[in-house]
Amino acid sequence: MSELQTVVFNLNGQFYGAEASQVFQIIKYQEVTKAPRMPKFIEGIINFRGTVLPIINLNKRFELGELEIGRKTKILVIKLGDKQAGFIVNDVSEIVKFSDEDIEPAPSLLYGEANSFLTKVGKKGDMLVSIIDLEKVLKDSEIKRLNVKA
Repeated sequence: MSELQTVVFNLNGQFYGAEASQVFQIIKYQEVTKAPRMPKFIEGIINFRGTVLPIINLNKRFELGELEIGRKTKILVIKLGDKQAGFIVNDVSEIVKFSDEDIEPAPSLLYGEANSFLTKVGKKGDMLVSIIDLEKVLKDSEIKRLNVKA
């Protein structure tokens, strides 16, 4: 039996997860410098270990409303090919291991071009976790616009 280790995070009251292998690091939120002429869901940039890191607001990207920055707000740092990006989330709640029987494919009704990043749904008790592929949240053309090397 295999297990899927997942970083579970909160986006305006909804639980989402990403495979732990995709998350390079989880850092505390830091103030973002705005970048001109970027899509609304790209908040701006931060200095991450001497590298300019673009920051994407997942609440805005998924059209879940505004993100209220608080003491629990985190940034998930991931690699996008030869680049890195940060994803702002309300909170990271836990690392969960889902067994095969706790995972179902994403419902085909929800899957499509708009939700190509939604891969699976994990179940733990009454909690449902939409498991997303963070590398597919941005389209190739959007990644190229970031133009920031790792």
